[in-house]
Formats: sequence, structure tokens, C-alpha cells
Amino acid sequence: MAAEPIIRFEAISKRYPNGTEALKGVSFSIEAGTIHAICGENGAGKSTLMKILFGLERATGGTIRIDGQPVDISSPRAAASFGISMVHQHFSLLPSLTVAENILLGQEPRRGLLVDRKAARERVAALAARYNLEADPDARVAGLSVAAQQKVEILKALSRDVRVLILDEPTAVLTPPETDELFRRLHGLRRAGITILFISHKLGEVRALADRVTTLRAGLLSGDAAMGDISDAEIATLVMGTTKTVPPLREPHGFGAERLRVDNVVLRSLAGADRLDGVSLSIRAGEILGIAGVDGSGQRGLVSVLTGEVLPHDGDFHLDGRSARGCSTAALRKGGMAHLPADRFHQGSARTLSVVDNAIAGAHRSSRFSRGAFLRVREMETEARRLISDFSIRCPGPRAPLSALSGGNAQKVIAAREFATAPTFLIADQPTRGIDIAAAAFLQGRILDMARQGTAVLLISADLDELLALSDRVAVLYAGRITAVLDNGPHLTPERLGPFMLGLEDAA
Repeated sequence: MAAEPIIRFEAISKRYPNGTEALKGVSFSIEAGTIHAICGENGAGKSTLMKILFGLERATGGTIRIDGQPVDISSPRAAASFGISMVHQHFSLLPSLTVAENILLGQEPRRGLLVDRKAARERVAALAARYNLEADPDARVAGLSVAAQQKVEILKALSRDVRVLILDEPTAVLTPPETDELFRRLHGLRRAGITILFISHKLGEVRALADRVTTLRAGLLSGDAAMGDISDAEIATLVMGTTKTVPPLREPHGFGAERLRVDNVVLRSLAGADRLDGVSLSIRAGEILGIAGVDGSGQRGLVSVLTGEVLPHDGDFHLDGRSARGCSTAALRKGGMAHLPADRFHQGSARTLSVVDNAIAGAHRSSRFSRGAFLRVREMETEARRLISDFSIRCPGPRAPLSALSGGNAQKVIAAREFATAPTFLIADQPTRGIDIAAAAFLQGRILDMARQGTAVLLISADLDELLALSDRVAVLYAGRITAVLDNGPHLTPERLGPFMLGLEDAA
């Protein structure tokens, strides 16, 4: 007799008070000891389903069975009692605490009334050794790379006797080498008997990692098959409902005058902004300059300087020929800068506010949207509806909270707001991280449109395929320095960029 699946979803539905149906009678099983991928466009329902399994949301219909028995998962604590843990796309670590303090938060070993720090370090070291996930228990999380923080999140999940580990878009913040390392870790966890649910929209990763794939579309189950029984084209059709994909194409065109010039900028390490060691670069009107580099090579520092968040210790940068060193973010934006931040929820938006509030933010003081101390609400909603239509944003309406939108649609709201300013200089920082194929192609096309209209674009992306598809030139950052600036073309490949990104080659 075949063993019961570790998890069985039976007719799971989720309807929100505003009438949105996120899930519509979804049924499928997860076999123990496998890596099971859940695929779908943003808004398809995959994250909602996983939040229901983890106890963050309650289903409005259907049953979850674990080992054949119906269960009520009312909270993450209840999920933990069944051996279910989740690593979210946006980490929940406390930067000021150490690795050990984060992993054992709420379950610290004690000696009397005090935390036994020696026992805590030993417990974390043993956990890391057990799963071959190297980590320094005494390191402060604030000083760790994104990939290292993700490792801490996984260890935190594994510290609670996990049988099922849910990973929500785990590669969204990783470079290709870091992704390869993550996959090696996940295969090791599977060998240790842990069942892994892998939420992703990247078909190549699903193919490389998963034993089985389930696809969702518009809240409905669209497919469920073993990886050996289904092709990538079939998965794409099940996810998108069509085989038609039109990737954006970078077309050769002339460039105008220099929009941005960075001259020998030096930035010593600051919280949230990695160091720069004499960075110089230039971008012309209509040009897209891509920035490649492993995480922590200087990308955050460069963005922090160019957006006015920090003052460089030395050097200068110019926008349209005028020094911008020391200018505030507001002054830079008034001067023609727009910014798509890497962290769309903490930097780019306010999740608890409405779509219209987020779409108009920054322009709400203009005479178009305000009269004295009063906002012109009707004009704001009219503009928000225009942007929703223009950017194909799926949402219940302009008054819906941004938190009700999927990651891809929230990113479209931010992009619509930034592009509406008709900027002369655009910083696109990880613009398609963690969003589905269709939304990514849409935003990539809009970035290309901006460049064709004369905007100078600084594109920072961990996705080398994206950099090579959009950029006219690619600058490589390593340890705070530009190690190469390369013209794009058929000769420029991820393999060509790799030695520069790892510091093995320097053409600067």
C-alpha cells in the first residue's frame, strides 16, 4: 500500500472581503522527501496557498491533510507543530542581532534567568554542521551579504524540527553562483529527508531543481506533473495560458549628450551602503549602462550616493553637467532623476497605503493634485486609474491597499509612478527581481522605451541575461572598483563577465 502524501490540498479556496478570489478549489498532493515546485505568474495564487499552509492566512474553503489526517493550521505556531516552516522572499531577520540570536530567537537556551550564550553558539554550530550550512554564530546580521542572510533564514527554519520547508522565490536576491550554491544545499536537505516546496517563476531553475511541478493560473490549478513528463514549453503554456512570448529587443540607436558623469567617487563602508574605491563612469542620453557584480561589490554604495542618501567621502558626480554632490534626494528628483529601488516594499512604497497614494507619492504637492493644504482626490484617482490601465496593473481598484497586490503588480505601481515623471536619468535597481516572466518582460520593454526617448539608464541587475538583453555597455564592479566597461554584443556572455565579477581579470 502506497504511503500517504505528506501534504494534500483538497479544494482550497480563498476569497478576500473585497471580492478578490485568490484561490478557486485547488487540489494536489506533495510527496514526502521531494522537491516540489509551485509555478505561476504574480497574482496566480501560489504565495497565497503557501501562506495558508504556513498559517499566515486562513482558507475560506477546502481541507489540508498532513499524513492523511485533516488539520487546522491557524497560525505559524500551529504550522511549526506539524513540522512546517517557511523562508520568505523578504527576510525577517533583525540586523542588530547576531546569527545565533536570530536563529534561536524565542527558543534560547537558558541558565537560570539568563540566556546561555555559550550553549546558543554551540547549538547553532551543530545545526550548521548537521545541514552543511556554514555560518558564524557570532556574526552580526547587518554585516552579512544577502546570500549569507538567506542561509541564516534557512537555518532559522531548520532549527524547529522541520519536515516541510517552504521557499518563496529564494533566488530572487542571489547572483548565479549563489543560486548554484543554494541548489546544492537544497539537494542536501532533500537527502536529509526534508520535503521542499519551491515557489518560482524561473523555468530553468525549476527544471534544474524540482522532482515535480504544479502550476497555477488566476487562482486555478492549471497543471501538475513529474518534471520528466513535461517540457518547458508546456509549463510556460500552463503558467501563462499562451505560448506567445515577446522578449524585449535592444535596438542599436544613437546617443545624445552626457547625462551622468561619476568622477572618482570614494565611499567608505557605511550601514546599508557598501564601499566604493574611486568609481568613475559616464552615461549618455538614450544609453543603458548595466552594472554587473556579485552582491556587495559596491552596487548599494553607488545607488546610495547617486540618490543623495549618503555623501561620498571623496569625488563628485554630475547630472547634465551640474555637480550633484551634496544634493538631497528631493533636489535630485526635481532635477530629473527617477529611481526604481531594489527593495520595493521598504524603500519604494508604503504597503499599508492605497494604490493611489503610492502612485501619486512625490507628486501630491503639485498644483495638479493639491489646492493649498487640501488634496484633489478626484484628480489623484483619475491619474491612478490611468496608470493602472497603462501598466496593466491587476488590482481591485485605486483604493485597494498596496499589500493586496502581488509583488509584480506592486512593482508596476512603483514603475508607473517613476516613469510618469519623464526622467532624464533613471536608476533601475533589480527592476524585475522576484516577478513573473510576463511582468518582467513588460517592465523591461518600458525601460527600453525610456532609453529610446532619451533617458539615461543605470541598470543594476543580478540577472546577467537581463543585463545583456538590455544594456548598451556593461560595467563590472568588484570590491568597490570598476574592473571593466565592456561594449555589448554577441561576444559578451555571462562566461566573459564571470572573471571580472570574481576579481580574476581587470581591464580598468
